[in-house]
Parts: sequence; C-alpha cells; structure tokens
Amino acid sequence: MPAGGTSYRTDQLPTPDGVRIATYTWLPEGRTPRAIVQIAHGAAEHALRYDRFARYLSGHGYAVVASDHRGHGATAASTGGLGIVGEEGDSWRAIVSDLRAVGDRARTEHPGLPLVLLGHSLGSMLARDCAQEYGAELAGLILSGTFRTLPATELEDAMARIGEEVATGGRTVLSTFTPTLFASFNDPYEFGTGFEWLTRDPAEVASYAADERCGFPFSAGLALDWVRAVRKINDPRQQARIPADLPVHLAVGTEDPCNQRMTLVYELLEDFRHIGTRELSWRGYQGARHDILNETNRDEVQADLLAWLDKHV
Repeated sequence: MPAGGTSYRTDQLPTPDGVRIATYTWLPEGRTPRAIVQIAHGAAEHALRYDRFARYLSGHGYAVVASDHRGHGATAASTGGLGIVGEEGDSWRAIVSDLRAVGDRARTEHPGLPLVLLGHSLGSMLARDCAQEYGAELAGLILSGTFRTLPATELEDAMARIGEEVATGGRTVLSTFTPTLFASFNDPYEFGTGFEWLTRDPAEVASYAADERCGFPFSAGLALDWVRAVRKINDPRQQARIPADLPVHLAVGTEDPCNQRMTLVYELLEDFRHIGTRELSWRGYQGARHDILNETNRDEVQADLLAWLDKHV
C-alpha cells in the first residue's frame, strides 16, 4: 500500500480464456464517488505507475480503476511472463475485451456513475480502439502521450519483419521491435539509462529503469498484434464508429519523440475533427517529453486533467 493518501485495492478478474487480469482500485474516502476514471497504461510498464495520479483523483472524489495488460505487470504471471501473450489468438483484441470487462465490473460496483477512459501511449491506442468498439458506454476519452501511428515505422515493413520472427521462433519469442523503437526515441538525448525520452525528471527516469516490470521487450506475437491494431484503429471506417458526442481530450508533451514534433498529434486531431467530434480539446506542454504524468510539471498536468473531468462529468 502507498504511504499517505487513499490506498488501493488489488484484485484479479478472470477471463474466458483463463488469463487473470490484475486490477487496482482507488476510492475516495468517506464519500460516494462522482464518476469512475479507468486507466489503460502504456507499453512495457504497469498500472501501479499511476498510483500517484490515481490517489490525486480519488482525493478529489473520483473512483479510479486500472489493470495490467496481458504480458504486463502482475497479469504477466498468467500469460507466460513479461512481454509474452501466448501462442494463440490476437492479444490486442483480448486486451480491448479485458478493458471493457474491467470497466463493466467498476460500473456494476458503482451503478449509475459515468466512466471516463484514460489511455497513455500504447494505452491511448487501446482507448481509441475501445471508443470504436463501445464508445457509447463511455462518458469521456482522455489520450495522454498519444500519437496517431507508430512513429518512424512503416506498418507493412514492420509486420513483415515481426512475421519473420514469428515464423522462426513462434509468437512467444522475444522480438527486437520494441527495443529498437525505444532506442530510436532516445536518440535526441544524451544516453544514460536509455529511457531519457520519457521525462525531464531524472529521478523518474531512474525509477523506471530500476523497475523490472518496465522497459522489457515484447514477444513477437504481442508486437505483431500491436502493429496490426494500429492499422485497424486508423481505418476511417473504424474511426467513424466513435460517437460524435463523446468528449475527447489530448494531453501531450511538445518534446515527446513519439509524436514527431507534434505532427502525429495534429494528424490525430484532424481525424477527430473529420468524424465530427463535438467536444475536442488538447494541450501540448511546452518542453515536456513523453510521460507527462511523471514530468517535472506533473502538478500542472494533473490539475488540468482534473479540471477537464470536473467539467465533463
């Protein structure tokens, strides 16, 4: 349990294929929650990295629920290890289903409360997929550290390279895809841990680098499912399934190497405008890198996200 603030409850959610999804819940003390915020974490990290932000939100009256994706955090114990998702099925589609199940359980525990889905990085892509699949069930969508597509990656070439890894070693073999991608993100910065691209705060970089649940490579199966999903969520026919009345907010760092000097943010905003999103807002934090909830200006980021939530729920 964290020191101070609201502690979290740890649980597991069983799935039809036998995977047990590790979940974490933070509740406001002494009052009924005003809404539920569900967090979908990024690649090669885990849900408890959002403990500080979750305690901040619960201290302002929100119930917060987060879960470790397949191949991540405590869920990895039932999928074969960190980065591994097994030999069968499409892990991305399974994670989307898991997120819906986690949100459904939270709504059952707190009937009548609106649910806002917040996704960071890879989690923001999952959140966009969720909005396409069941957006009518959501009260809002927040995309943190987001980008329209995988930067500096030709999807067809990437699928071919990862497909060769699968053909050679199967879906559980560790792929070179995510280590190569992360290394490219760190190119603009003086090398220390290899994760300087995440944030300007050296303590947060050191914490991430020291966490064995962070920075691991994906299996070829998980990498391939991710790249295929990027093509799906950017298909105009799929984008058009997002309800036009779903409020959407983007929060990014202007120096995030994932968004290619904001180019991939502007493209994503145009996608939302094209489908007629009625309440679309965004904020670029000057000088901030990728992990804005762990940036040097995180207090500002948290306050802005709280204000957006207060306005929209």
